[in-house]
Amino acid sequence: MWRITAFLKCSANSDRETFVSHLKDVWAPAIANQAGHKDVLIKLMINLPMDLTSTALEEVFPPHFDALVELFYDDYNSAMQGLDSLSEPPANARLEALVDQQASAVFLGEVRPKKPDELAATGVRMTVAGHVVDGMAVEDAQRYWNDVHPVVAQQAPETWNRLTLYTQVHGRKISGEGLAQWLGPYQFFPMCADMGASSIDEMLIAYGNDQYMAIVRPDEQKFSKPEEMLTFVTDRKVTVLDRG
Repeated sequence: MWRITAFLKCSANSDRETFVSHLKDVWAPAIANQAGHKDVLIKLMINLPMDLTSTALEEVFPPHFDALVELFYDDYNSAMQGLDSLSEPPANARLEALVDQQASAVFLGEVRPKKPDELAATGVRMTVAGHVVDGMAVEDAQRYWNDVHPVVAQQAPETWNRLTLYTQVHGRKISGEGLAQWLGPYQFFPMCADMGASSIDEMLIAYGNDQYMAIVRPDEQKFSKPEEMLTFVTDRKVTVLDRG
């Protein structure tokens, strides 16, 4: 499975409520029914930001983004076919005037589940996207992240056992031409991950305990830059399309 992930911030001439309404009611139906694209699109999800006011995460994860959009495809070729079919999007699917082109980011990656949510227990999900640590090749970092890091993370049960979901998305560098017209500006992020927990309190404990700081965090720093990641926390998902 491949996924286009879009961290979106609305432009200054809009507001979150208007922007999200347009995404759900106008943009999403147009994208899901675009000729050529509708044949390869498997899922289309719009995640809405969680209100972190008065929580311990309010200062750590300020609300930089207004929506996290996900488009799923069976394979890389299907994703590229979908992108090609949207090279000339219909008028009601154009977002460039509604999206902050400096603050938003869109990228393509391969979805690799490491801890699927088989019980549908996730109440809160955090999605992050980041870059490889300086001096390490992208391929080497992604290989370590895929093969080694999940094993290391399981050595910290105070973190691992609290997670209801852990999915890696391995970024693939593409031209990204035309993405800004119908979704947002392309930026290559080699690493993106979804982490789920049953509640915000469980999420806080999972990433605020001594085992995480002693075992998981140092391992993350071997291959990535966790302090520079994009972050989106959500407790609400709008499923526009799901053929999966």
